[in-house]
Amino acid sequence: MTGNKEKFMSLNLPSTYPSVKIVDGFQSPVLENGVIRATPSLTLTDVLFMTKFHVSLLPISQFTKHNNCKITLFFLLIVFQDLLT
Repeated sequence: MTGNKEKFMSLNLPSTYPSVKIVDGFQSPVLENGVIRATPSLTLTDVLFMTKFHVSLLPISQFTKHNNCKITLFFLLIVFQDLLT
């Protein structure tokens, strides 16, 4: 989820996300969803665009399922491990 439209490589009109309840208790409409290139080797799909959302969040469970990986925590370090290698 992000409120920064400039991050998107492509955008589509949502079919199943009418709005999302955000931290302040209000509903924020999902205007579009799309694809963001987080790094040269990492592309995130199904990212929600909401104008009232002032930060970017990455749902970890969705990320690990889509990228076939797991997360390991080492004190303050977070490591994403590919399950195939």
